[in-house]
Amino acid sequence: MGSPIKRQVRVGIVGAGLIGRTHSLMLRLLADAVPESVAVTRVYDIDAAAADALASQWPEARSCAGAEQIFDDGSVDAVFVCTPTATHRELCLGAAASGKHVFCEKPLAMNSAEADEIRAAIERAGLVGQVGLVLRFSPVYTVIAAMAAQEGAGRMLAVTMRDDQDFPVRGAHASKWRNQPGLTAGGTLIEHSVHDFDAFAWMFGPIRRLYCRTRVLNGAPGIEDCAVTEFDFEEGFHGQLTSVWHRILNRPSNRRIEVFTENLFLACDTDGAGPIVIQRGEGYEEKITEEEVMRRYQDLVLRERPCLSPLRHAFRIPYAVQDATFVAALRGECAPGPGIDTGVAAQRSVEAAYRSAASGVAVDLINLK
Repeated sequence: MGSPIKRQVRVGIVGAGLIGRTHSLMLRLLADAVPESVAVTRVYDIDAAAADALASQWPEARSCAGAEQIFDDGSVDAVFVCTPTATHRELCLGAAASGKHVFCEKPLAMNSAEADEIRAAIERAGLVGQVGLVLRFSPVYTVIAAMAAQEGAGRMLAVTMRDDQDFPVRGAHASKWRNQPGLTAGGTLIEHSVHDFDAFAWMFGPIRRLYCRTRVLNGAPGIEDCAVTEFDFEEGFHGQLTSVWHRILNRPSNRRIEVFTENLFLACDTDGAGPIVIQRGEGYEEKITEEEVMRRYQDLVLRERPCLSPLRHAFRIPYAVQDATFVAALRGECAPGPGIDTGVAAQRSVEAAYRSAASGVAVDLINLK
């Protein structure tokens, strides 16, 4: 990338819906913790009232009539792309062509070819790019990954995850475009469990082969609401992921993970701060409390990114740590991550799952292009 930004980072947000508002709140947490670190100055949404409402939360911000006004504004350093998936390619390419650093929500694009085009454009321009694979900032998953990798844990045996959510066209995650095939890259696999595919690779190493089955019951054609994927990892152990979009409105979006190594069992019913159930050797089940999870998580984060210390009061919020990492990377204080290349890899893995579901056979991921 070019020279680090030593002044306040000025951000434009494209998309003032649920996730755009979330990123605005996270950037506000950072701005309050580190004065003059970041400010949202421009906002665009196809819904002008939504853009106006988000812009009103920042003293210097104003809403724009189009995304190109943000791209053409020389005072804007970075763009957060928070729109339906079908628009990501055009917006990311436009931002990169204008010399803006890019944070893009997951999935990167409608397919891996588009995602790779985004990656190439950002790299060619020498810009910082980050993708919103926020599970990489989950306290419990960070701690579980570290514990499973300890020498005393022994070899990995198996990992199982369930990821379920009310079909996200209503309730806390309401986004009407989620069941519109022209706007979404698919259903629960790509639009939600792309997080889980990435988390598996990040936590437990490369995936060698996968086999997937999907069903479409409640969504629009081509937008699956149930998928089961089996993973063979390069190290020889196995995993399984069950992804569900259901119709249980009052059930919170939830994940459960279980990890078996030779000498260790770990389980958690949340992707947040815990607690974590643990059992070792000849011992009985115990719990690692939320407080202890957060203590360990804080140590792990600050060991890698000490520049995030002023935000430690918000470390329970993965989105806050994620967005602070992007801003710190722009300021030259740490490396960005996960980068756009990670988003491309996650998209390719999910595409392989769709290919497996369509063909009825397992798909190898090694050297997958």
